[in-house]
Amino acid sequence: MPPQSPLPPLILLDGGLGTTLADRYNCVFDASTPLWSSHLLLSATGRATLSAVQRSFARCGADVILSATYQASYEGFAQSGVRDVKEAAGLMREAVTIARGCFEGRKGGKVVLGLGAYGATMSPGQEYSGRYDDARDGVEGLREWHLRRMGAFMPGFGEEGEEEREVCWESVDFVAFETLPRVDEVVAVREVMEHVNGLLAGREKGFWISCVFPGEGNVLPDGSSVGQVVHAMLREGKGARPMGVGINCTRVGKVEGLVVEFEREIGEIIERGEMEGEWPSLVLYPDGTRGEVYNTTTKEWVKTGESKESLVPWDEEIFEIVNRARDRRLWKSIFVGGCCKTTPDDIRKLRKRIDDS
Repeated sequence: MPPQSPLPPLILLDGGLGTTLADRYNCVFDASTPLWSSHLLLSATGRATLSAVQRSFARCGADVILSATYQASYEGFAQSGVRDVKEAAGLMREAVTIARGCFEGRKGGKVVLGLGAYGATMSPGQEYSGRYDDARDGVEGLREWHLRRMGAFMPGFGEEGEEEREVCWESVDFVAFETLPRVDEVVAVREVMEHVNGLLAGREKGFWISCVFPGEGNVLPDGSSVGQVVHAMLREGKGARPMGVGINCTRVGKVEGLVVEFEREIGEIIERGEMEGEWPSLVLYPDGTRGEVYNTTTKEWVKTGESKESLVPWDEEIFEIVNRARDRRLWKSIFVGGCCKTTPDDIRKLRKRIDDS
């Protein structure tokens, strides 16, 4: 009998930043705040609040904190009164500094540069629909947009503030492209990271790609199947290969079925010789919602009839899903945490389950 693969390690992510700011710190996000949680970067008081929230997740045991840059964009800063590109880039980098500081000297904490879909920066947001404007309706336009934003955080773009970009890039452990609703955007961010790796040879960062599956079926908002998603994420020749793939901003009740489909599709890609090397890491941070749906126009969470979720606590449900995936011993490692409506207390409970396992 061949030796059994080792159990993949479990790495704990943080939880829902924007919803914790709204629910616990009375932050109001509406049409006047296109930057969402990144809006807090505009003032010293806001930055202190961001730091407090992220410290709370770290103190509850998160191994990884994602920067408050999910909806950050030059366009969003311009709409918020910051039209100077250099100033906007500096504020975006400040989010990385805040995330690093939340570990309060604790060794081993990781900072992830969290970058949302292009649709997350639109008003109203379109990351759940994937309906983009003509300029960004395709790989080329999306690649151009994502690369410009990446330039705020990394050296090598020949712009002012090179030293600050160097410091920022050194503070980042991984990059996350989150809540992607379209396969052309998956391809675009892989091409962006291929370009970044070429510029910064020897200082590359691992990155993950996670997609959103908001409807009833296991398809992206653009209609792509899990097979098409996995193919775009991992097939050779489509840009840099991510170190992790997965699902975020999706109901926890859908996650296990999606994970099983991901595993089947990756196995088939390997069998066909379309992917070389080891399995990637699995990345899962589903919503903590119980029947609420986010209205992108009003920027409010609304109950939509009877919840389809189980009565099992969120931390127990996601831990059991992850534990079964872990027992199958396919993934290199498993990153697990929460997205919208997950709180520091949810992360604390999940930390205990991981530590007790």
